[in-house]
Amino acid sequence: MASLTVSMGLQLLTVWGQYRNLGWQRVLREIFPVLIGFKPAVDAYRVAAGVKQEKGQAVDPMIEMTYMKIIELFAEAIPGVIIQLMAIATSKEVDLSSWVSLAFSTFTTGFVSATISYDLDTEPESRQKAPDFYGYIPPKASKRVLVFFSMIFMSAGMLLIRSTSIVLLGLVDKRWTFAYVGADIFMFFVIKVLRDDFWYRIRVVDGNTDILL
Repeated sequence: MASLTVSMGLQLLTVWGQYRNLGWQRVLREIFPVLIGFKPAVDAYRVAAGVKQEKGQAVDPMIEMTYMKIIELFAEAIPGVIIQLMAIATSKEVDLSSWVSLAFSTFTTGFVSATISYDLDTEPESRQKAPDFYGYIPPKASKRVLVFFSMIFMSAGMLLIRSTSIVLLGLVDKRWTFAYVGADIFMFFVIKVLRDDFWYRIRVVDGNTDILL
């Protein structure tokens, strides 16, 4: 319930930031799909239909969809996998349905993560702005499928490894869990600083804005 509340709150905040310059009527209209769980379908339709960024919107539809997917991963999917692993680790008897549910949740999360990378890489604007980074998805269809499924399995595998580590360390001592997560985040920021990649620049309505990630 807590993860769902956080996810809903972050999505509503994102919608407000995206449409606040278009008036409260538009904000309320965009909030409705979030409340009924239909927001991913709306975003996917807009991207597939090639809807352009309107004057007053903070970001284009592709970036908006990406933000929503990241929120779902952060607040719903990843905590869900950790909760399922904790339930399995602390249960005396675990039936087959629990393992099937865990596998489904893990690979679903891996799929969402892979689609974020795939969509951004295959977007012509991304390749034009950052050709040194984007372009790892090959043009040939068979190779695209291979890369896409590789990203799914890699994301799902990394999620399962990290989540299992968090659960096992938590069962031993919660302090080890905080130490593990803290060290992981610390090393992430160290690498970003060493690569001079600590600041991100995104284009919003009023020009270029630096944000810290």
